[in-house]
Amino acid sequence: MSRAESLGVRRLVEIADGPQEWAQALSLSRARPRFVRAALGLHPYHADQFSEELFSALSKKTLLPEVAAIGEIGLDYAKSSIAADIQRPVFERLLSLSKSLKKPCVIHCREAYQDMIPIIEKIYPHPPESGFWGVVHCFSGGSPEAAFLKEKGFALGVDGPVTYPKNNALREALRLAGLECLVLETDSPYLPPQSSRGKRNEPSAIPEIAAKVADLFCVSISHVAEMTTRNAVTLFSLTDQGVVK
Repeated sequence: MSRAESLGVRRLVEIADGPQEWAQALSLSRARPRFVRAALGLHPYHADQFSEELFSALSKKTLLPEVAAIGEIGLDYAKSSIAADIQRPVFERLLSLSKSLKKPCVIHCREAYQDMIPIIEKIYPHPPESGFWGVVHCFSGGSPEAAFLKEKGFALGVDGPVTYPKNNALREALRLAGLECLVLETDSPYLPPQSSRGKRNEPSAIPEIAAKVADLFCVSISHVAEMTTRNAVTLFSLTDQGVVK
């Protein structure tokens, strides 16, 4: 966190993607209220843990002021050992919870856009009046998926893969979507940017990701920082003191 702050990172959202991590994320948010907020969810890796008891506990904890979002939730057909037929109804329940509680969602989607899109269409038939419904974290889709999500009112998370030499299709999808719907992420400790491939990732990598986005849009890094920070503040309802009450 100190390295990130020294490089200009001012806010973090700590993802707790299963109930075994919720308490730790809340504790960190309470220890650093001006710097860290929590997102509590159930990653598709853990979809088989879903129960009505867990749903009730998540519903209550999501209302805490330290919690900025519900997530990660979503679908993963690439690496999750949980069957798609189990993942889909869990994702739909948690996405509906996000909407009903008016808390943004952090969506994980890997090789599952064909099933994610109809679920989003069902629960979010219209874009929000302002801001974002949530963010598709570490966006990995193509231009059609980016256009659909932008139209529906979702932000796109830009992570280390945007810096990888072979990811031209991803960069083009993000370019067409536009800066107005992008937020910067790292997915730490995973997916480090090109300069540190194979190493442990951390939030101090944000400037390198911002620099690549600046190149993509032919603008300054400061402009990228301003735009993506504004988007993140809007997405998570952040203030200098933390979350808007």
